[in-house]
Amino acid sequence: MEQTQTCDVCKGTGFVKTEKGTVKLCNCRYKRKDINKELNIPKRYWDATFETFKPGHPSQDIALMTARRFAYSFNPEDGKGITFIGTPGVGKTHLAVATLKAIYEVKKVRGIFFDTKDLIYRLRRSMEEGKDIKFLNAILNLPLLLLDDLGSERLNDWQRELISYIITHRYNNLKSTIITTNFKLDKEESDVRISYDLGARLGENVVSKIYEMNEILIIKGEDRRRLKRVK
Repeated sequence: MEQTQTCDVCKGTGFVKTEKGTVKLCNCRYKRKDINKELNIPKRYWDATFETFKPGHPSQDIALMTARRFAYSFNPEDGKGITFIGTPGVGKTHLAVATLKAIYEVKKVRGIFFDTKDLIYRLRRSMEEGKDIKFLNAILNLPLLLLDDLGSERLNDWQRELISYIITHRYNNLKSTIITTNFKLDKEESDVRISYDLGARLGENVVSKIYEMNEILIIKGEDRRRLKRVK
């Protein structure tokens, strides 16, 4: 399997020793920051890569392997994406961001990260400023879009229609979308311990399109954020 290139200087650690014996950031870290800014990735996930993801559950091993395969075989003409489903803190966003970065680095396809709530806010603001068409068209036609935390926001009818429109347009025009969500896609997925299903929030028509356009990965495990807090 093809691997992401590791820096020859720091061997992937991001730090190097100086002649005085102190430690400083390797130049590759500055390059990584540029990549993160290019892809609109939040600072919390600047270090999120396949290499820094540490599986703690068999489903996380499978998700890591599948995300790697998806990234290294990615073809923007196929319109295929990937959806990470699971309870909070199991590593969905980490893997989604790692996938986005790997595609950019290996396939030279630039995708953009958006928290779904933030995207809705920006679209509303652009509409108020009379700039909605340009921004919306960019979202609709990006070769790769990452929608993080889909379904977590409380949607009114306009917001629900907006999300439905974005997903439907990208589905119809073979534009790849990476999705993370805390909500199971439908009620039949009883093995996922999530209270509500995404179909009830966005509509069954949207969920049906996600099933066809994306590979579905269900991730289980303990909440890593809580474990860190306890430790």
